[in-house]
Amino acid sequence: MKSNLIVACLILLLFNRCKENDFDNELSGCNSNNLLEKFTTPDGDDVFIYEDGKAYINDNGLCTFILQYFDPNFLQDNYLTNASGTFLITDSGELFPTNNNFIEDFESYTSFTDLFIMSVSNTDLYWDSFTLQSPATPEIVDYNALRNCILDGTCTFIDNKIELITDPTNASNKVLKFTSVPPTANMITAKSSISSSINYYTKGSEVWYQADFYIESGMPFSLIDFENGYFHESPGSRVVIRGDKIEFENKFGAKLNIDNDSGITISQNQWFTLKIHLKYSNENDGIIELWQDGIPIISATGINLPTSNSVQNILEVGVSATSSGCVLLFDNMRISETSF
Repeated sequence: MKSNLIVACLILLLFNRCKENDFDNELSGCNSNNLLEKFTTPDGDDVFIYEDGKAYINDNGLCTFILQYFDPNFLQDNYLTNASGTFLITDSGELFPTNNNFIEDFESYTSFTDLFIMSVSNTDLYWDSFTLQSPATPEIVDYNALRNCILDGTCTFIDNKIELITDPTNASNKVLKFTSVPPTANMITAKSSISSSINYYTKGSEVWYQADFYIESGMPFSLIDFENGYFHESPGSRVVIRGDKIEFENKFGAKLNIDNDSGITISQNQWFTLKIHLKYSNENDGIIELWQDGIPIISATGINLPTSNSVQNILEVGVSATSSGCVLLFDNMRISETSF
């Protein structure tokens, strides 16, 4: 019964309140012993995350267990660091180098599936997954199965698609095209995106990112997500579109939102370049800077890392969330630990 109640609570966006009698009261009050992180949700609930990965809510003076936010052994189980660098430990026990520096222009590929890492020998590649969440594949098991059979050549796209195409504004250029149909009423979102989980950004790390985008139809909600795949609900920051402006938000904790007050907007059928600079911190000294076509649109400080021990290992780009049908083109991506 307790596990069912936890699952019921997890469908809410990170730590929305569950009734106090849904869980065992494990402590009389949340304290600072081995405390990793504390924050207040937008609903006004105080949440405490401890070094063992357990999360609690302060409920009328009682410290009530909510969920296991992360496995405390996630670092040692998934990474090996030596004199040569930091490596991912694969399921087979082989090592694959992490990579925080990559340039992608899509010119060297002949088909969409050529983008993806398929073995530990593919150290020249960066992408390792894609997501096509749609009415035809609404659940994780559905879109994972679709991804796997597309990669092994036993099936093809259903409704959402990702394709290598010729740039509509330059016949000599290849770009990636993301197509998404709208989600149904019982879906939270639809997706058509690619991702890499070979990044390794920690507290104090800096990430510089740039890419070109072209919205052919509709309007996606989020374009770029920097995530931690080891923590509950893959917390991190993302670049979103509100109205016709590029903005920034956190998908965790107190849900920091940073508005774009520059007056600069985006339009359909026109390439625009986004550049991002983040210096990661779980405190208010994190750096958040965005430029659109070379013009500053956001410059702020604030929390952009879920916890002090978080590893932001996933970059997801494309239509990473949408409530309507849309088509997005993507090109000339660059990610780096140093400025450019």
